[in-house]
Amino acid sequence: KSVVGMHARGPDGAALERASDDDIIVTMDSDDTHLPGLIPRMAQLIDEGNDVVTASRYQLGARMVGIPWFRHIPSKGLSLLFRVTYPIPGARDYSCGYRAYHPAVLRAAFERWGEQFVSERGFACMVDILMKLHMQGAIVTEAPMVLRYDRKPGETKMQVKKTIVQTFALLLRRRFGRI
Repeated sequence: KSVVGMHARGPDGAALERASDDDIIVTMDSDDTHLPGLIPRMAQLIDEGNDVVTASRYQLGARMVGIPWFRHIPSKGLSLLFRVTYPIPGARDYSCGYRAYHPAVLRAAFERWGEQFVSERGFACMVDILMKLHMQGAIVTEAPMVLRYDRKPGETKMQVKKTIVQTFALLLRRRFGRI
C-alpha cells in the first residue's frame, strides 16, 4: 500500500493512473500549513471503510493557529450554511483541500463526470468535488487537524470576497439548479 500525492486543487488523472485500489490518494496544500503527520490517521480511516477523509478544522481536537480573525467568520459561516442546506453525512469542513481518497471513488467520479469532475475554479473546487462524490454515494468522514497558518511562508492568495461569492453560487447551483 502506498500514498499517492496530488495537487491541492483536486484530484487529477495522473494520480489515478499510478494508483492501484490498494493505494490511498492524498491532496494537501504545499504551503506548510497542512502537516503530513495526519496522513497515517487519514489512511487508517480509509482502511476502515471510508471513501473520503477530510482533515477538518471543525472536529473536536482540531486547532487553527495563526489564522486572521477576519477569515474565521466567513469560514465558519459557510460551513454552517453548507451543513444546513446541503448536508453530507460525516462532513463539516467542505472546503479543506487536505483529503485522503480511495482511488475507486475517484475513478467512478471521473467515469461519471469526465473532465467536468474538477470543473470549479479556486477554492470552490474542493466543495464541488465533495458534493459530486456525495452524489455518487461516497462515505465521507473527517479527522481533526491542526491548521498551521503561522508556518505559511507568505500572504494568502485567497480573495475572501470572491471565494465567498463563488462558493455560494456553487451551493445555489447544486442545491437548487442543475448539476
